Amino acid sequence: MSRLLLPLEHPTPAAEHHADDALLHALKRLPRRVQQVFLLNRLDQLDFASIAARLDLPLASIERHMDQALQAGRSRRDVLASVAGQWYVRLQSPQVTACERIDFRRWLDADMANLQAFHDTELHWRSLLAPARQLGQDGWYQQGRAALSLGGCSVAVGLGVAVLVLFGIWA
Repeated sequence: MSRLLLPLEHPTPAAEHHADDALLHALKRLPRRVQQVFLLNRLDQLDFASIAARLDLPLASIERHMDQALQAGRSRRDVLASVAGQWYVRLQSPQVTACERIDFRRWLDADMANLQAFHDTELHWRSLLAPARQLGQDGWYQQGRAALSLGGCSVAVGLGVAVLVLFGIWA
């Protein structure tokens, strides 16, 4: 009588579904602009410079938003994961310098825990794809300045309703 033992590295489909749900929930709690920047990068594969130009935002804002998205679903107390996430995002920026790349390499080589944290960050980034697809399935994030929202309604819709109410009162 032999039993098939599953390796611990491969979670069950139910565990994967639960993890995806938790990540989707964490992504939904992010501000709309952060979600939009994240989805443009993750789903449409736009680089930081393209997103900045499209949304008329500075590159520093794009980096900050991407860092927020990358930290979704992670413990705020995990300082090493936070630093690894900051490096992960910074290295994707077109403004990263050669000195920063050298500093990153030194940080990576300084401790095996740093290397593991960066590896875990890369795995976390990959795990965000399925929840990102769910979050952006209707394509809302591709609209120009979709992140300007009030309670889920775009500013244009809110202004349109206000105009209709105003004309209704004056008519």
